[in-house]
Amino acid sequence: MIGLFYGSTLALWSAVLFGGGHATSIPLFVSSAPLGVLTLIGTLAGEPYAGYGYAATLLATPLVWASLGLSVALSDRGSTFRLIQIFLLLHYASALALVATTGEGLAHLQSLPGIWTEIAMWAPVYLAGQVAIWLWMKAGSGVRRAILGAMAGLLYGGVLAFLSIVVAGGGHGTNAALLVSSAPLGLFMYGPSGTSEALYITLLLGGPTVLWTVLGSLVALPGRGIRRKVTQALFLLHYGSVLVLLATTDVMPLPSFVNVYLVVNVLVWAIVYLAGQAALWWRLSRPTPLSG
Repeated sequence: MIGLFYGSTLALWSAVLFGGGHATSIPLFVSSAPLGVLTLIGTLAGEPYAGYGYAATLLATPLVWASLGLSVALSDRGSTFRLIQIFLLLHYASALALVATTGEGLAHLQSLPGIWTEIAMWAPVYLAGQVAIWLWMKAGSGVRRAILGAMAGLLYGGVLAFLSIVVAGGGHGTNAALLVSSAPLGLFMYGPSGTSEALYITLLLGGPTVLWTVLGSLVALPGRGIRRKVTQALFLLHYGSVLVLLATTDVMPLPSFVNVYLVVNVLVWAIVYLAGQAALWWRLSRPTPLSG
């Protein structure tokens, strides 16, 4: 399941970065390698096969990582791990080969407005997944729980960040979702006026991802003593800072911006946020993973 959500998140951001063929295909090729060759084949064949190849690659990306996640979870430390390592090396080699076929250099990326902000949302997720897989194959049971929790939190935070951006609507919605998703890190949204734009965007979009990665790993770690109390205190800090941020900042959208589209986006974000909170507290309250 972690592999499926990981691949789905990569596919989502790859689709955003692809921009219907008008932006960059590098994240798509890297995320889906070696099956990214489907996009290349479709492009070489021309329309309508180019669109078919792109759609097939997007659908294949979650399946690639779901299959690999299942293999990692069920494998031992013997020959199966070696096969997984060989597949990962094949993935990296094919990703480099596919990227080389795009001809997209630094100049092309720099000509795309806002592309680095979107890459900054895709790249950490991709790299975190690769680190998690390699660490899993060398770790003990306790560390493996922490890795699973961190990856679950990472994906949860990434989805919240994406939905929060949708709710913000480029200034035509509300920043409430982003404040709630990243509190207390949302305080950086109202930092000094001299804060650089790159740092501001990093803190703005990375807040939910960092916050829930840390909390996810803490929830998954064994032990019912001080670690559990610290985790509960961090949750309470999150909820308390949410109340403070909402009470001290003007996050209500202008009446002219309130429409069905905004309401639906807020509802989708709220459902995902509350579902994640329920899952985290349920996991925190279970005696089995926290014993020891």
